[in-house]
Amino acid sequence: MNQKTIFLPLFLLAVLFCPLSATAQQVCLNVTNPTSNQRQEVVEADLHAIYQSLGLKTSDPLIVKNALGQQITYQKSHDGKLLLYVSIQPKGKATYTISKGQPSPSMPQVCGRIYPERLDDLTWENDRGIYRMYGPALQRTGERSFGTDVWVKNTPDPVVEERYRLHSWGWHQGDSLKKVGKREEGEEVFRNASFHLDHGYGMDVYSVGASLGCGAPALMKDGKLLFPYCFTDCKILDNGPLRFTAELTYGTTTDGTTEHRLVSLDKGSHYNKMTVWYDGIHQPVTLAAGVVLHDDENLIRGKDYVLYADPTDNPKVHPQIYVGVLFPEGVDETTRLEGKPAHAVGLVRQYKGRPYTYYFGSAWSNYDVRTLSHWQLLTEEYLSNIRQPLSVQLENF
Repeated sequence: MNQKTIFLPLFLLAVLFCPLSATAQQVCLNVTNPTSNQRQEVVEADLHAIYQSLGLKTSDPLIVKNALGQQITYQKSHDGKLLLYVSIQPKGKATYTISKGQPSPSMPQVCGRIYPERLDDLTWENDRGIYRMYGPALQRTGERSFGTDVWVKNTPDPVVEERYRLHSWGWHQGDSLKKVGKREEGEEVFRNASFHLDHGYGMDVYSVGASLGCGAPALMKDGKLLFPYCFTDCKILDNGPLRFTAELTYGTTTDGTTEHRLVSLDKGSHYNKMTVWYDGIHQPVTLAAGVVLHDDENLIRGKDYVLYADPTDNPKVHPQIYVGVLFPEGVDETTRLEGKPAHAVGLVRQYKGRPYTYYFGSAWSNYDVRTLSHWQLLTEEYLSNIRQPLSVQLENF
């Protein structure tokens, strides 16, 4: 069989899936890659336009198929988008068909929730990493944990639920053994359950404390960061299978401002999208976002990003955690802020409280990003892709 005879059936399949029809039984979604990079990412289409073209109610289920006729996973977002995870070759194009029908079950790789069993943590994950922001229950304890936490993983499967369950069980079981004089047995039980140790699929070994952690925002006054404390309110807007989105409010601070965050994470992405805005800013201030520095090495500052290879909070753990913050809208400068601890940040001066969007994320050297140079290459490509989005067009047939 020659190349032409292989290509022809695939072409005919695409035509068959998008036949000319006055009844609009299906809609074609064409995704085009304008760049010279292979692209794998979540794209958005106007859900209202799709339902209108098909003559359906918004409650009607949909089926989405690729050019081979296979069903693919989709998600309806809180803001009226149809989300698809696509893979497009350089300068390439892919066509998907959308029609009415009951979709096959799918396994989510992006999910999260509030964990009241662990002091109101908001913890979410995708197939690349895990993130955590702290809630009011933790603030009431007096613990000073301000920024965004990172948990590393080396599997595409969801692991957060099991980590919390096992950690809690190990803590209580170990404590019970210690109370009856079995200290060594208790410590062994907890060691085998703690999410601060790697049991084959990652761990929590990133130090946050009174810092920005990985990517939190903060206003500045007299050259110092005004750290936000824990969130006071959180609404989960999207919860997989392709995107997690949460809106958080941080209570009024000593300078009289209220902070709002909209954070989302997509399947396949090392970076979260963060939009932050403030109420109560009456005079222009400086907005900062960045990462905490735990040593003086392994920091890379670009024009529109800061990257860092974190040594972890346990010197006996040898893999590195790579963290970064990207500024597609630009910043006035990226710099190092001295202090205890120090930070690498991007600064937006003369900031008046409007919504500002940037990206923060992480990777692990025991997973799919092995070195800091690899992390820089991936980051620069990611930043370029944000500025050159995939083109999405709908066609009615």
